Order: sequence, then C-alpha cells, then structure tokens
Amino acid sequence: MNPFSSFLSLLLPLLVTLFLLILLLEQIWYLRRKRNVPGPNILFPFLGNVIPLITNPTKFWQLQAQLSASVGFSVNYVAGCFIVFIRNTELSHLIFANVKPDAFLLVGHPYGKKLFGQHNMVYMFGQDHKNLRRHIASNFTPKALSTYAQLQQLIILKHFKSWERLWSTVSPAEPIPLRLLVRDMNLQTSQTVFLGKYLSSEARERFRVDYDLFNAGLMKLPFDLPGFAFRKAKLGAARILKTLTHCAAESKKRMLQGEDPSCLIDFWMQEMVRVTAVSKTPPPHSTDEEIGSYLFDFLFAAQDASTSSLLWVVTLLDSHPDVLRKVREEVSRIWSPESDALMTAEQLREMKYTQAVALEVVRYRPPATLVPHIAVEDFPLTEWYTIPKGSIVFPSVYESSFQGFREADRFEPERFSEERQEDVIFKRNYLAFGAGPHQCVGQRYALNHLVLFIAMFVTLLDFKRHRTDGCDEIIYTPTISPKDGCMVFLSRRCPRYPNFTLN
Repeated sequence: MNPFSSFLSLLLPLLVTLFLLILLLEQIWYLRRKRNVPGPNILFPFLGNVIPLITNPTKFWQLQAQLSASVGFSVNYVAGCFIVFIRNTELSHLIFANVKPDAFLLVGHPYGKKLFGQHNMVYMFGQDHKNLRRHIASNFTPKALSTYAQLQQLIILKHFKSWERLWSTVSPAEPIPLRLLVRDMNLQTSQTVFLGKYLSSEARERFRVDYDLFNAGLMKLPFDLPGFAFRKAKLGAARILKTLTHCAAESKKRMLQGEDPSCLIDFWMQEMVRVTAVSKTPPPHSTDEEIGSYLFDFLFAAQDASTSSLLWVVTLLDSHPDVLRKVREEVSRIWSPESDALMTAEQLREMKYTQAVALEVVRYRPPATLVPHIAVEDFPLTEWYTIPKGSIVFPSVYESSFQGFREADRFEPERFSEERQEDVIFKRNYLAFGAGPHQCVGQRYALNHLVLFIAMFVTLLDFKRHRTDGCDEIIYTPTISPKDGCMVFLSRRCPRYPNFTLN
C-alpha cells in the first residue's frame, strides 16, 4: 500500500466521525431550541425541511398550523434557520408590537436584506421609522387618493378592453388565465400611480423584466452564485433601485419648481421640499437612493398583494352569485359607464356593500399570509417558552383571519355591515395589513384599488370561471392565488365601454 492510500485509510474514519459529530451537534442544537414545542423531532441534515418548503409551501405551512393548534405556535428548521410559526392572534400581536432593537426586526423575507438592499423601510424602527411614516402620510391624503383613483380607472379600463380582445381572438370556447394579465395590469398601475411620467416606455419594459426576475428569486433557494435565480433576482433588484433613484431625483426637481403633483412620488417630494424649506435642512433618510429604496418597498407591497386579492375577487364572486348580484345592483345605482365619468371619491364611499366585499376578500384570503421577523435577542413568548436569538418568527395573518369572526370559514361580506360591525368587534383578528408600528401605511389605497376593480369588473364584463378539480386550492406565487391561475371566460357586459378623460 502506498503512503497516500495509507494516509486516506487513516483519515477516512476521522472524517466520518467528524461528520457524524456535526450531525449530532446539529440535532442537539435544534432540540435545545425546540424544547417541548410542537414540531419535527428529527432533522434532515443541514437542509432541515427546506425542500418541502420550496416544493410545496402550501402543504408545509398547513402542517405548521396543524402542529401549532394545541399551544398556539410550532417550530421547524430550514436550511440552518430555526423558525417559529405563530398561529395564536394575541401572540402575533406580541411580535408585531415588539419591532425594536432588543426584540424583533421585520424582514419581509427570510433573505430580504440581500434582495431589497440595506436602505429599506421594513428594517427601520424607533423614532426614525415614526418620522419617515409621518412624511409618507402625505402620499395618502384624500387629495392624493383621488388623484390615484383617476389613474387607476384609466389603466383598469385599458386592460379590460385588452382582456376581452384576447379572449375573443383565442376562442370563445377557451378560457384565459387571469393571473399574469392581472399582474401586468397591477404593475402598470403601480408604475403610473407611483412614478407617473418619470418612467419612459423603455424603462417600464426593463422594469417589468427585472421585476419578473426578482419575483422568481423570492421562491428559490438563496444561492448567491452566477446563473442561479437568487443572483438574478438580486441583480434585477439593483437595476430597479437605480431606476427608482432616478425617478426620485427628477420628481424632486419638479416639486422645487412649484409644479402640481401628479403621482405618488410627487406628493412625497412636495412634502420633502416643504419640510426642507421650513427647517432649512433636508429631513433624515431623504436622499434619492433612500427614497428609491422605500419606493421599492411600496411597489413590492402593492404589486403582488393586489394581484392576489383581485384574483380572489373574481374567484369568490363567481362562486357566490348572490354577492355578485348585490354588488352589481349597488354599483348600478351609483355609477353608470354610459356617463363617461370617472368614479369619484364620494361615489366610492357610497358603495358600502362593495367595500364590505373588498374587506371580506382580504380577510378570507389575505395575500401575504406570513410576516417574517428575526429575533434580535432572546424573547419570552409565553411564561414557559423563550424564542431563541436569531430565530425567524412567522406570525400567521392567514390563521388569525379564521379566528374570532363568526363562522369564519364562510365568505360573508355582510359581517362588515353597519349592523354586524365584525371589523370593529374582531379588529384584533383582522391582521391582513399588519399591526403595530409597521402596519401598512397604504391600506386605504389598496382597498380603493380593490373597490374600483370590483365596481368596474362586474359592470363592464360578464365572466364565468372555468372550474376544474382543485382549481381554487391555494398556491404561493409568492403571495397566495388560485391554483389554476384563475381561468375565466370573458365578454363585454355593457353596451359600450366608457370614454374616460382625466379631470
């Protein structure tokens, strides 16, 4: 036997022993953190349960919810990360209320900092975060929301026309999948409402391609290597950030000249200009790059969450014809497409039942079912269990939506009527827009978008779902949507489409 072979024969048992020791230490590390909390008792080495999470996230989170039924939370291990799934609503509120340097950091995504960048609103807390939210409030005043509503209606109408043309050119006997169509509509809506004239046609197309790459990377393993989806997502996000930074700079120039705001970034920069004029110095976190990062946060929140909700609107209205009939009756009393007039803020407020439908869609199918946080320090979750430092904690918005409410597993918009007021009585269970210091600042805008879409969709189009076995099952994309992509038959319902013009 040569010396090298002899060396290998001596080394191999040592390597095998070392490998087995590492596996044993990993198991011990996990079990010490798990204690007697429900969760798997044996781990797949190194990867844990990351493969089930990636291949079938719906089943993975359903299992975590089942495990947590007894004590309100459960644990697991994913690719080196110890995770805690929170089912109990009050425990979720405890997490949301403790986003601060010595408790939890909101991350939005387990590997969010690599994707979203360092300057992002979700990573802020304390007085800095409060000050920034106060400045952002100017983006969602009644005047601003009214401006956005006009733009939203123009884009929705444009896409409805294209959907009808697409369906008629394919074949009246064949349904079309709405998921990508709705997603494109929402992307154009977000681009126009948030960035207005600052995005050229070429920039919009580049933005769309990069956003597709970014979205794909959210659902992949975090391998930051050339050719992998995660690296492509990271590079795409960097290009988007560069574009948004440029938009912020251009808007700031316009607002310094005293021009009227025409999109969200204008309302934001108008407020920045005002504050700077009063204090003689720019407010903190107001550089063009930082504003671009915060805009990215807005776009991400608006894009996929709205896509999810609009798909469930179509799905749930089709499966509840009595609700559809009531919405059509209410909208027809308040607005007519033949008037060629854009819906006003006052008309939207009159649509009480349609607003209740929007609220119930978000409760019944909350788009972002989980809100990841990282434990900055050990945190006492209950009297008998402390979340270990470094754990990723997932308060489940979805599970809270089915707690408290009367017959919570029923889709029933009447629960939000003035008579029942379940939005008030069970307010703590309605966590679709979050809670605590990071509660969604744009929830009024999001609900307006839903109401506008519902009112226009049911009035302008006739639709019928193409139903197959399991078509309404939940899948993660990364927000939740119907499994079949929402396949529908479409046709025009009104005598003619309205002829909108901006006021």
